[in-house]
Amino acid sequence: MKIKFFTLILLALSTLNSQAQEEYKQGPNSAVYETIPKGTITKHSWESSVFPNTKRDYYIYVPAQYNASKPSALMVFQDGHAYVNNDGDFRVPTVFDNLIAQGKMPVTISLFIDPGHGKNEPEAESPWRASNRSLEYDEVSSTYSDFLINEMIPELKKTYNISDDPKMRAIAGLSSGAISAFSAAWF
Repeated sequence: MKIKFFTLILLALSTLNSQAQEEYKQGPNSAVYETIPKGTITKHSWESSVFPNTKRDYYIYVPAQYNASKPSALMVFQDGHAYVNNDGDFRVPTVFDNLIAQGKMPVTISLFIDPGHGKNEPEAESPWRASNRSLEYDEVSSTYSDFLINEMIPELKKTYNISDDPKMRAIAGLSSGAISAFSAAWF
């Protein structure tokens, strides 16, 4: 009886393991279509005063339909390098190009921001290993939202017409980036 039970447990675990390893298949909005207008992506660097002695990379996506005379929505992504990559898992610029062109979402400027890294520290081997990631993302306080509201969004608004309507703003992340997104929305 014990052997049959143990065999069933192993069979169940191996089934779960094989299901967990199934490859995610991208949906149709993750594909590039020649007839869909393409937004632009620019890369920048920022030295923060809210998080002193840090620097970070960030990217700005501006859809082809952007019109400076009309306020645009704003979407912020933590660990921006992962989301801005059109060959990666998320392909946000391509998805946004498609959804905006279909009228399924408003014209949305996106801020893809990486965590800060100490200016006096050796360069991080990847943005996932930035020295300030845990401090910025895992701390449940208003500090990260202060950083966005007082530094990054005003910097974007120097160049782009971004709506002040809270209904036209969103924030996202995964893992620790999700913690910071929740904290920013909460505070």
